[in-house]
Amino acid sequence: MRYSTHDYAKALAEVMRENPAAKTDVVVKNFMALVRKNGDEGRLKNIVAEAARFARRGTSDRSELASVIREIRVESARPLSKAQMTMVKNFLKSGDVVEYAVNPDLVAGVKIIVNDEMQFDGTMKAKLEALFGAEV
Repeated sequence: MRYSTHDYAKALAEVMRENPAAKTDVVVKNFMALVRKNGDEGRLKNIVAEAARFARRGTSDRSELASVIREIRVESARPLSKAQMTMVKNFLKSGDVVEYAVNPDLVAGVKIIVNDEMQFDGTMKAKLEALFGAEV
């Protein structure tokens, strides 16, 4: 391991931003060769996830909090009703990338995760864990 996940992600985000879309294949190929050469393939998933966060922010500076594009994951115990979908859509901004997932382990309620950093957990599972102080 020569570089941290943050350093790899910062470099990838900056190179992708500076190069035209036509060169994307070459950039990715060269980046993968560097990661392989350094023996860091095992951290590739985390590197790509952090690079995507940098790209959404439009910067590789961690101190900048204002995200331009948000990645939002909405998890619920069952598929959302039309009324619930409307409430979620009122929360969204133009350009947001939204992923909906059904997770029966939540028992009931909704969990909303924004940019893997902020979370609203209104699930029954979270309430039970808070009440009993242990994972349910």
